[in-house]
Amino acid sequence: MDDNKMVAGKVKKPGKRGRKPAKIDLKAKLERSRQSARECRARKKLRYQYLEELVSSKERAICALREELEMSVGFGG
Repeated sequence: MDDNKMVAGKVKKPGKRGRKPAKIDLKAKLERSRQSARECRARKKLRYQYLEELVSSKERAICALREELEMSVGFGG
């Protein structure tokens, strides 16, 4: 009998799990990793800048509303 196994109607050959890892040049892989890390840091920096601007904008809006409320309360009574 052969070593092939029948699984869900398909013949599976032993020792053939997934793709074989490609022979990747280590320097190229490290450079891609570094580039990916640089891009990740740049995205993170932009995200934090956006969030800081958003917080600043909301704080200004809160101050303006507080001033408006103090003005209306002051005139009410």
